[in-house]
Amino acid sequence: MVERKTATVEVDLSIPVQADLVVLARLAAATVASRAGFGVEDIEDLRLAVEELCLSLVGTRADGRLHLSYENDGDAITVSCWYEAEAAVPGTWGGEADDLSLRILDALVDDHGRGLRGDGPSAWLCKRRSDATA
Repeated sequence: MVERKTATVEVDLSIPVQADLVVLARLAAATVASRAGFGVEDIEDLRLAVEELCLSLVGTRADGRLHLSYENDGDAITVSCWYEAEAAVPGTWGGEADDLSLRILDALVDDHGRGLRGDGPSAWLCKRRSDATA
């Protein structure tokens, strides 16, 4: 039986907007989920969802920083992500690529949403452990 951590744990990460550094966001998600006792499939779903969340925020931009906050409450992990650039970035959504991102997130996580934080776009997702209701 996997030991479940019940205390709320929060991890913050800030990375430059570079495609090859998104792997750090995925690694942090996997680590938080593993420590919370999530199964392999749930961890992989969370890793993919975090990558999609990051990429949907930055699009084709190549400057600024991505800030991520991971919160583990034992049965669910919530990841908040916001994009910060030197110049204000409009928080516009839409288009074919955006529709695909939303469908991917719908398939991988239990809940997700978008908004603005400061002058830039933000998004969040929540992944519950598959056996949380068992």
